[in-house]
This record gives sequence, C-alpha cells and structure tokens, in this order.
Amino acid sequence: MKNKQVRHLRTMLTVLTVFVAAALLPFSACNKERVVKKKQVILLSIDTLRADHLSAYGYVRDTSPHLTSLLKDSVYYTQAYPNGCWTMPSHMSLLTGTLPSRHGISQPWGTVYKKKYWQLNDSIKTIADVLEAHDARIKTLKYAKLPTELGFANGFEKNIQVDPFDNKKKLAVLLKDIEDNKDNDFFFFLHTWKAHAPYTSPYFLEKSKLSEEKLYYLQHPRKLVKTDVKLTKNRKILDFLKETNLYNAQDCMTLYDGGIHNVDGSLAKVIEKCKQLGIYDDVMIVITSDHGEHFAEHDPNLFYNAHGYDYYEEFIKVPLIIKYPAGTVKPGVVDYPVSLVDVFPTILDFYKIQAPVYIQGYSLLAPFASRQKYLVSEAVSLPRQERKMIRVGNLKYIITMDNPSPGDRVNWEAVTDRKLFDLKNDPLEKKNLYADLKFRGICINFEKMLKKIIKDSTGANRPPKETTVDQETLNQMKALGYLE
Repeated sequence: MKNKQVRHLRTMLTVLTVFVAAALLPFSACNKERVVKKKQVILLSIDTLRADHLSAYGYVRDTSPHLTSLLKDSVYYTQAYPNGCWTMPSHMSLLTGTLPSRHGISQPWGTVYKKKYWQLNDSIKTIADVLEAHDARIKTLKYAKLPTELGFANGFEKNIQVDPFDNKKKLAVLLKDIEDNKDNDFFFFLHTWKAHAPYTSPYFLEKSKLSEEKLYYLQHPRKLVKTDVKLTKNRKILDFLKETNLYNAQDCMTLYDGGIHNVDGSLAKVIEKCKQLGIYDDVMIVITSDHGEHFAEHDPNLFYNAHGYDYYEEFIKVPLIIKYPAGTVKPGVVDYPVSLVDVFPTILDFYKIQAPVYIQGYSLLAPFASRQKYLVSEAVSLPRQERKMIRVGNLKYIITMDNPSPGDRVNWEAVTDRKLFDLKNDPLEKKNLYADLKFRGICINFEKMLKKIIKDSTGANRPPKETTVDQETLNQMKALGYLE
C-alpha cells in the first residue's frame, strides 16, 4: 500500500512537470535583440494583500484599476506563496531568498516584550548587499518601516524608515528620489502598511453606514487617537469600529478593500513618474505581499487583523507581478505555484549577477524542469506553537506542533494536528484528506520531506544572534496590533 501511494505521488509530479513546462515556454524566453540600458529595480511589498482581493485577479470590486493596467506589460503569477504568514519572517525571506529557518528571523513577535529578538545571520546577505558587492555604483534605497536592528536595512545605502504611501508628502519624497536616480542603476525596496489593519478607508463603504462626523474620524484616524491618548491607534480604531457597528466580517472586509484601492492610487503615481522620466521601459517592477488576511472564511469570529498563525489560502496566497524591461520577457499569466524566495534569484538572473550559493529559491526565468517542485512556509507568530506548510502540485500539507525549539522551530515529538488539502478539487479547503486512510502514505512522505528540508535549511546556518529592539519598533508593532 505504501509503495502504491509513493508511485501515485511520483505520477502526479511527472504530469505536473510536463504540463507546466509546456505552459511556461512563452514566458521564460528572453528576447536577446534588445539591450537593457540600466539595472533599475523597484520592489514593492503591499503588506497583508490577498491575491483574490485584487480586481487584477478577478475580484468583484475594482480595488486595483492601475495594477490591472500594469498587467498588460507584466508576467503575473496566480499562485504565489510567501515563506511565512506574518510580516517579519516573510519579508526577510523575500529580501534574502532563504526560509525563516535559515535566515533566523523566525521568533514569535511577542518575545520582544523583553526587547530582545534575533537578527539576520551574518552569513546571509540581503539583495541590497549582493547588488552593492556586484557594483558599488548601484544605488540601494529602502522605504520601509521594518526594524533596522533585525537586519532589514543591511546593504542599503539609504534607509528611510517610513511608509512611502502613508501620505502625499512622503510619496512626494519617494518620487523625488526616483527622479534623482533616473540616470543611475538602482534598487528601490518599498513597503506599505496601508492595506494592513487598522482598516480606515471608506472608499467602498455605503454612505448610509456612518454620519459625516463619524466618517471624518474614520478618514482621519490620527484625530481619533488624539481623543484618547491612553489607547494605541489600533485599539482606538478597533473600539471605534465596534461603536459604529462596523466590527463585522463584511464591513471590515469593505474597509480593507478601500485600503487596497488607496495603495493602487499611490502605485499609479510611481508608474506615472517612471513614464515621465523615460525609464518605464527599462525599469523592472516587482509587486507582491508578505501574507494575506482572514475574513471569517474558516472561523466566523476572526475577521480583523487575522493572520500570522495558519496557512489557509486566504492567509498565504499573495500576488506576484513582475514587469520586466520592455521587449525582454513576454507578458502573460503563470498558473503554477511559485515561492517568494524565487524573487531574489530571478532579479539576479535577469541582470546576469551570480546568486549566493545558500539561497533556497530558483529563478523564475529558468526552465521549470530545473526548479524545485515544492514550496514551504513556516514560522507562525504563535508563542508556544508552530505550523509548517509544504505544497506539492495541488496538494497542501500543514502540520502543527507544540513547544517548538528556538532555532528551527520544530518538535516532531509533539505534533498535534495534520491537514492535507487538494486545492484543485477543494479550493476553499473544507475537507481534510488526512482523515482518509488512502492519503495517509502521501502525508507520511510529505512529512519526511519537511523534516529534511528544515534540517538542511537550519544546518547551513550559524546560531542566530540576539539583538535589542528599540521602543520605536515596539510602538509601531503595537499600533499595528501585533502587541497589546
């Protein structure tokens, strides 16, 4: 029986490989006739952005009209997955091309109450590090409120600790920096929290829901916070939503969609600036997110700031859109699963820069046959529990364990739950196939794969180092609801 299950799994992988390799051919080949003048990259992470809430991906609301327009020039991936389901580990994986068990930013955020947290391992370099080492003339700029002390600013010549889409003034500073560097090779890393809770954008909200006074406070949350300085921004807005009867799954989702629309408008300004400067054709624009968000799909009581602890599709499937320089990679749609650790090597591959040997992603420009056939996410934000996910083909396996060890965050002797979903036949993940004995062999093999992947991932690293987290970082995480 066991051998039969293994043969079944191998057959599935073979069929998937042949199908995807054929489907991907139009998008993997580069047109060698056009020479790209500059190495110019803008990487934008829209925090907490679910792929299925973009009109660009077929969502019912027109949340992203400008992003939809960008698709005609882009390759976009309908099944992209980050390597964690909350901000810190996921973003470090994006910037280093490694899993959380390798880069070390994997602790639950609640541990920073002691003002201590692990920092990026010295042996792991960010994409900014690698670009700067390749050519010191490449300008590297980070516009992101991600903690410097953890290693997020490593390699960046300019570290701007702001959300560039927070307001018009900050966006103007970003646009000026793009203009000032139009003749340089550059790498801009942008990160915005504007779709993240607390949700305050009423763009799609019915006007009858709020009085003019209440609507004003929702649109100007800083004014709202000033009415009670004892509460954090997140807590005050949460109380406001409850007072105005907006604290429910449908209305919170509507406000979340409005946040996406706001981000789309800011993105339009960036694209417009690139066109005005005459660099749009040559710039590579990569748009993605670190995780999704939950609006009562699997728990009716969870619909506000609900992420960081599980791997259902609403938590873990994000957009990935890459606009390559014009005339190099044919725009189109890719429907097979990809991982965000693939972004780093893809950018390096396009510009013919050698990737570090320790990275765990694969260039999306490489033939499918040369790429790994699985993807992994790990490092949930729960303090005494860990979940890890592996996806192979249409099957997704999630394992839960108690009291994980600090480094690799595993405890294979304390597994409390296992789930297997067939995403093709059960896209809403309602049926756990682990309960069906005929799938047990596949689950056993997936678990063996996970054990080996995590062991190899951690073994390539030196022990992580601890760093002090400053009060400003703690305040920011409180404002976003990660800490009380």
